[in-house]
Amino acid sequence: MKLKLSSLRFHMLLPVIAMTLFVVIMLTMLFSRAYTRMILRQEQEENAAGFELASRSITTLVESSISQVRSVISDDRVISYAGLSYSTAAELVHARISCRDYLKGEIIRNDGVFGLLFMRKDESMFGTLPEGYFFMDSPEENPLPDTMKAQILNTPLGQIVWTGPIAGAELYGFENETMPQSIMIAAWKSVDVSYGECYAMMLMDESIFDRLFAALQDGKSTWHLFAEDQTEIYHTGQEECLEPERLLSANNSGLILRDENGHSVCAFSMTMTSPAWTLVREVSMEEYEQVIQGVRSSVAILAAVVFLVALAIYELWLKKFMRQFNSLKEGIVRMGEGDLEPIPFEPFSIGEFEVMQQEIDRTSLALSDQMVTIRRMEREQIEQEHEKRERERFLQELSMAREVQRSTIPHIFPAFPERMEFSLHASMTPAKEVGGDFYDFFLIDRDHLAMVIGDVSGKGIPAALFMMVSKTLLKNQLMSGCDPATALESVNLQLCENNSSMMFVTVWLAVLEISTGKGLACNAGHENPGLRRADGRFELLKYRHGVMVGVSKKARYQNREFVLQHGDCIFVYTDGIPEATAVSGEMFGEGRMVEALNTFAHGSPEEILQGMRSSVDAFVGDAEQFDDLTMMCLEYKGPDSSRPDDIERI
Repeated sequence: MKLKLSSLRFHMLLPVIAMTLFVVIMLTMLFSRAYTRMILRQEQEENAAGFELASRSITTLVESSISQVRSVISDDRVISYAGLSYSTAAELVHARISCRDYLKGEIIRNDGVFGLLFMRKDESMFGTLPEGYFFMDSPEENPLPDTMKAQILNTPLGQIVWTGPIAGAELYGFENETMPQSIMIAAWKSVDVSYGECYAMMLMDESIFDRLFAALQDGKSTWHLFAEDQTEIYHTGQEECLEPERLLSANNSGLILRDENGHSVCAFSMTMTSPAWTLVREVSMEEYEQVIQGVRSSVAILAAVVFLVALAIYELWLKKFMRQFNSLKEGIVRMGEGDLEPIPFEPFSIGEFEVMQQEIDRTSLALSDQMVTIRRMEREQIEQEHEKRERERFLQELSMAREVQRSTIPHIFPAFPERMEFSLHASMTPAKEVGGDFYDFFLIDRDHLAMVIGDVSGKGIPAALFMMVSKTLLKNQLMSGCDPATALESVNLQLCENNSSMMFVTVWLAVLEISTGKGLACNAGHENPGLRRADGRFELLKYRHGVMVGVSKKARYQNREFVLQHGDCIFVYTDGIPEATAVSGEMFGEGRMVEALNTFAHGSPEEILQGMRSSVDAFVGDAEQFDDLTMMCLEYKGPDSSRPDDIERI
């Protein structure tokens, strides 16, 4: 008992602990989010001014430098030397010196231009840099990388392409302390001269950006300048960005991430229009995180104090709880001993336990009612078990009925293996355990084959019984020598008598003379049969049918003569085939049925039925089968005979 009470005390203390932790976590999260949003709003305001100043300064510097370079490269000394159209070596040297001095003076006058280079179509270069002159005039001496040369040569006329950055050492071939580490090149197709196309290249040293970004330094920000291919052009920090793709993907998202050194930072960016470079401001969040951590510590201390106070209150409440618990225990013991009389109690200060003690009294008064309920439930259980046994017995009898029905219909194929004059196959798939469709075929004598297919109105056992009666009566009439029309009239009169259920059956009936292929057929409200001549395709034979069997005693039927030649094929079916319905509600239809028949038109009767069933199954899919699917197919293989000129109706 003591162990149980200790466990109870622990479980009752768990909500207090959980609530305290929840409050601590929620307060910390709310403050962190609010403080972070406030800081990000402040930084966004600083970004607006910083980005505007930086982008305007860079754009102005670039555009003014390009404008000055355009006037420089239009000078006759540059154009003349670019063509190399000199008759003597002395003239070439004189033109080179004149071009060199002119370009050098222009570079000195323009702070934004680090150097000027020109490249001809054959990739030979000339130009001026602070520490050397590039009058190489040989394609093999071109120091630019192949990708950069290809990019410059593919530049359309009038369009400026930025390429780089490239280290100064790659251009000079050596490196010293004054050598720039990052040079951007603005290139465009300059002029058309007799020598060929010439491309101007304005070089900008990264040091020109120092003055631009000096005014933006605030001690917590690092500025980055990226080209369109995410190559870093310039940065204000000590180290270049090692993961530009990660930095650019996280900018303007408000997310705090870790830089290469593990410091907390937040990134903001702006894409310039001329040139299309990206400015990124990387702001250190270390100071802000220290503030958040301090608040978290304060909240944790406050939560600990609240928890200790709650624990003291909980212990005081637990003492009262034990007094209430002992009183409830005594009442439960008395109930276990059979004393169901309500017990007196004195109200306590804790309302919940007063309600519990009253519930004990109500429980004792309700025990007798519960016993009555238990007995009623036992009776209901017995009745449910009886219903279950009855349902199982019904299902078993239904399964037996299906087997009986199946045994009354021919289902062994080939049906007449000794007869080579014809081939016959049939199938039936009931929609329920038993169905109302049926088919039959039998030899009346050695030279006459009877074929019957029918569809009884309704489903289930009543339809199955009506089907078996109709099938038996039809066979008896045909075996007695009646023609199809006479047999249907006789069966119709018998079914109309005492037909209180008002059931009826559609029937297609035929008798074939095997030796000649001649026959008689009669249709009592059944589906149109399909006929395929040996050299043709399946077609539905549509004509006026007789009334359904079992509807009216006055019904009369008419025989239709037909002649089958070698290779002709008859296909008969019930309405379950064209009326097979997909999940969408669309029916299979006679059109799809004829198309499926012609897909397998020259197969055996068994292959034709299998093909039809697979076509119906593919169309219906997962939809439930609502009607019986019954088919029969006959291929006549008797001797050929002349076919009458008129069209036979089956």
